[in-house]
Amino acid sequence: MTGIDILPVLVADVLLGGLFLLGGLAKAKDFAGFTGTLAAYMLVPETLLVPAAAAIVAVELAAGAAAIAAVAIGSQAAMGAIAALLLVYAAAMAVNIVRGRTHIDCGCLGFGTSRASLGWELVARNMLLAAVALAAAALPVAPRALGAIDAISGIGAIVAFALLYFGFGQFTAVRLQEKAVLK
Repeated sequence: MTGIDILPVLVADVLLGGLFLLGGLAKAKDFAGFTGTLAAYMLVPETLLVPAAAAIVAVELAAGAAAIAAVAIGSQAAMGAIAALLLVYAAAMAVNIVRGRTHIDCGCLGFGTSRASLGWELVARNMLLAAVALAAAALPVAPRALGAIDAISGIGAIVAFALLYFGFGQFTAVRLQEKAVLK
């Protein structure tokens, strides 16, 4: 069977799995703050806010851990869950942007600390990450033995993409804050 090389799939597993583990841990650490951020989206009835927030935290933690575990067991099912979450988050952001409610904190990693408001850049980022997760989940993977150069390449790719992700986050946070000030 032919398919995509396993190394980029493993990099995606670790990156997106790590991202969702960190996001889930940040939300669990400041559960009240996350629940307030979720309430600001005005998409969940008030009576369901706490259960919905708890479910989001649980799913993020489980999907993140499962994506990283996929490196060892070879299953990509968690990447489908991560893609679904990213698409739901993109849709929630888009709904609020269309409503003119861009002042809401995105609810991403470290929500409340950077006060990253909503913007189409974040919707596009989530759509791109969802496409990567869907590709990792759906495309056939060509397994092969991995060597030392693969480990070095994989670690380098993980570090490079993590830096790009966090750099993009800082860039958009500053840009969206400036945009909000100009309004």
